[in-house]
Amino acid sequence: MKIRMRYRAPKEGTPVEFEVQAEHPVMTYIVRPRGLELFDEGKKNFRYYGGFQTPPRMKHKQELMLPFSGPWYLVIVNPDEDEPVKVHYEVYY
Repeated sequence: MKIRMRYRAPKEGTPVEFEVQAEHPVMTYIVRPRGLELFDEGKKNFRYYGGFQTPPRMKHKQELMLPFSGPWYLVIVNPDEDEPVKVHYEVYY
């Protein structure tokens, strides 16, 4: 299962910080719209700008500079399809 939240970077070089806390390990990705399309299609080779994938973890915290303006997504993935997970997340500009 995955959730995605859409945001907009007002200008190139926008600093962003996100935090995710989950009751079970999850993966996170920062992607642009095309990367999200490829991800949704099940492609393994897509561009992402941040996040933590391997190993999945319960706590994520990252500060990054987005090298673009416009829409982007924080995607949170629960790799265990049999176990629901509660997630709390925050995004800061």
